[in-house]
Amino acid sequence: MDPLKTLGLMLIAAMASMVIPFQAIVNARLGQTLANPFFAALVSFLGGTLALIVLVLVTTPGIPAWPKETPVPWYLMTGGLYGVVFVTVVLVLVPRIGTVNVLAAGIAGQLIMSIIVDHFGILGVPHLPITLPRMIGCLTLLGSLFLIQMK
Repeated sequence: MDPLKTLGLMLIAAMASMVIPFQAIVNARLGQTLANPFFAALVSFLGGTLALIVLVLVTTPGIPAWPKETPVPWYLMTGGLYGVVFVTVVLVLVPRIGTVNVLAAGIAGQLIMSIIVDHFGILGVPHLPITLPRMIGCLTLLGSLFLIQMK
């Protein structure tokens, strides 16, 4: 892919991710208000589900159908479970250690796992080997975690 196009798409991803701190704060406060992190996560996911229902109905002609000829592998339906883990952990930890500490650690974890996933081509993603610059980037990010949490 053209590097300029890749950079543009990365900019879109960065801009979209700017909602994550607000999601973390709102969910954390909801968890405190409801005094139950799992119920708060459920309420959060119900809100997201309703938004997605509207989005699908507005952007798709008719009601989408489940593919009949192509079976959907079971593991492709586990994405929501990962969201449950992340959202629940975030809403529990933000009131304890703050938004920046939780999200900085989360970003570090995501990048480290992403490098591993890319290196091995897990789940069919393009194989991008671990390189020294990528490893240095991860180590620098881990160093940033230490600096971010200092007062």
